Amino acid sequence: MLLRRLITIPVLIVTSILFAIAFPFLFVAAWLTSRLTAARGGVATLMFTGGYLVCELIGITRMTWVWLSGARRPDFVDRNQAVQYWWANALRDWVAKCFKLTFTATGSAALTGPPCVVFPRHASLADTVLPVVLYGSPMKVKLRYVLKRELLWDPALDIGGNRIPNHFVDRSGEDTERAARAIHELTATLGVNEGIAMFPEGTRFSVTKRNRLLKSNKPDLVKLLERWPDLLPPRLGGSLAVLNANPGLDILFIAHTGFELAGQLKSLLSGEWLGTQIRVHCWRVPFADIPGPDGQKEFLFSQWDRMQRTVHSLRRGEACA
Repeated sequence: MLLRRLITIPVLIVTSILFAIAFPFLFVAAWLTSRLTAARGGVATLMFTGGYLVCELIGITRMTWVWLSGARRPDFVDRNQAVQYWWANALRDWVAKCFKLTFTATGSAALTGPPCVVFPRHASLADTVLPVVLYGSPMKVKLRYVLKRELLWDPALDIGGNRIPNHFVDRSGEDTERAARAIHELTATLGVNEGIAMFPEGTRFSVTKRNRLLKSNKPDLVKLLERWPDLLPPRLGGSLAVLNANPGLDILFIAHTGFELAGQLKSLLSGEWLGTQIRVHCWRVPFADIPGPDGQKEFLFSQWDRMQRTVHSLRRGEACA
């Protein structure tokens, strides 16, 4: 951890300084390129990059102050979580402004009530903030996260994420049982006004990934991919660990469209993502309706059927059931 931060934090600082020095020249180049070529999103991408670096620096500075002003204070975790929530909201607001995104959300009634387990669709890195900006922050619920270990190379996420009860999954598959135990423990120990967010797919959906999996010599996997053309099948190890350890929380599902292009630098630079409408729909399943261990796999698959139908409806601009 220390070695990683000795790399990532200096790299962030040096990159930010160089970016600030070069910004006037980069802006002129991006502006000219956006008018002379097909790269209409050059200015937006440049502005977002600058805003991201600023958010990182402010986030690290604020978390350093939280540590200096009382690492032993009883509200230490809460103060770090407040910084992380600020960071997520700031990034959402900035990316929306840079790329002229609009947000439409339905199913808001599902966001009210007691804390939840949150199972969102995953289509890009940009949608990882949705559980916070839609639910955790406005409803003042303390969300634990299950995230991929690669995100620890983001210094703000690394520092904040390790001060809050979270789990960063090693997706190499070398120790899936250990990961499942850690996720089980993270869920089972949820306290008052706490929830947990995990992306059941385990990795963000893309057509390229889906097509690659369709070529695999795994008939059961192929059937699931054909069943859910806009989703990846849930990874059962982590998902069932959460369901088995659930101490009594409802499950909040979050479907969305519009983030698919955000994971491709080519789409950002070309301007394809400019002016995109992000559509979101949420629904809640009460804890009483969640079956025991024998029925949890089929329960999850049935909800993924609904996720697929909802994504299809959102993409067509239709009302969601």
